[in-house]
Amino acid sequence: MKEFDTLFFEFFKQKNDPNIVLSKTEFYSYTVQIAVFSDRLARLYPDQKEVAAQNKEKWLSESYQDYLDYKASQKK
Repeated sequence: MKEFDTLFFEFFKQKNDPNIVLSKTEFYSYTVQIAVFSDRLARLYPDQKEVAAQNKEKWLSESYQDYLDYKASQKK
């Protein structure tokens, strides 16, 4: 698994590039891997457990359809 920073910035670079459209599998691969890092954060820093849980939930609730709508708006 990639390091968090690398994964996070790679995802946002591709997400914001108007010439790249991630497949559904690629999109969810990124979001799930980023969510897993939240679990790791909670184990490493127990005092951040609530924040980590909120971040995990946010990443797991990312919608591919919302992503496609965002990509379509980039082309306008």
